[in-house]
Amino acid sequence: MISLLKTAFEMERLEKFKKVALECYGLALTSTEQNVIEVDHQQATQFREGLQALVSRLGEAKSPEQLQNIQDLFRGELSEYRDNTHEQLRRLRKEMDAAVAALEEFAGNASARGDDHENELKQALRTLDTAAASDQLEAMKAAIRGASADILASFEQMRAKNQFAIAQLKDEIRLLHQKIQAGRRPAVHTETWNRQDVDQRIEQMLSKNVPFCLVLIVLRNLKMLAGRYSGGVVEEALDSLQVRLRDTLGGEAMLARWTSNQFVAILNVAPSNAMAISRDAAQKLTEPYSFKHEGIPCTLVFQVAAGVVDHQAGSDALKFKNKLASLSKALGGGPL
Repeated sequence: MISLLKTAFEMERLEKFKKVALECYGLALTSTEQNVIEVDHQQATQFREGLQALVSRLGEAKSPEQLQNIQDLFRGELSEYRDNTHEQLRRLRKEMDAAVAALEEFAGNASARGDDHENELKQALRTLDTAAASDQLEAMKAAIRGASADILASFEQMRAKNQFAIAQLKDEIRLLHQKIQAGRRPAVHTETWNRQDVDQRIEQMLSKNVPFCLVLIVLRNLKMLAGRYSGGVVEEALDSLQVRLRDTLGGEAMLARWTSNQFVAILNVAPSNAMAISRDAAQKLTEPYSFKHEGIPCTLVFQVAAGVVDHQAGSDALKFKNKLASLSKALGGGPL
């Protein structure tokens, strides 16, 4: 009898261990998806979609062979994304090296042009010195006229070349600025997901009964700002807001643009910690956003409200959704 009880306890322990192991593996896949380092937005999106599919397959796995197949697919997805990312970084380094080489060549050419003009001016001065030592008036006049013409011609050439050089330099700076901006913009897209992405993640976590907290951020005066400023100005301020929000939440949070005036963040922390994070985020997001849009200084201030809804393991999924809808209404975000 004791042996049978021991065997039953051992089987129960192994069953719990298997369940926890599968949950941990699923969370490992989810964490990998949430913390993808994005270089190319399209490739990162495809990688995330592949990991989401693996998480779904993990929930349906019934045999060791299926789990092994999921692991093989995960290894393949990860290796392919690593190779693609390395190639993107190689191309970016190559473009930056080309830009640096172009600027170095420009600087070298500018220096050479300066040396040429210096030699021409020195030659004209030597001609004037020789004329000054002469006793023949006509020779002096001819030398002065010749030196004056040489100096004037050299000056005109120098001015024309400098204007061309300045135009080249401005063009190089403009191209470098475009490359830098192109490198910055995906950072926001990398970290901010869309409504469909976060809806899918919430449904997955609710179906798996995984505990989590959701921070809801509402911009109460966005409509008013949109009527006062151009669309480009408001979007630039929203980009800055998302960067500031990401810095406040930390790299592990899943941040998404929920509606036109709402953001949500999914956090794997205790509800009390999530409340503290939401208060800190609301305070920092209300600080002014100052920047230049098309050369014109702009300063915008958002009116921000924030709150938290949590889901605990074993809780009703519908109850969570109702609480989220009520919170949105209470914060002034309107219907979801």
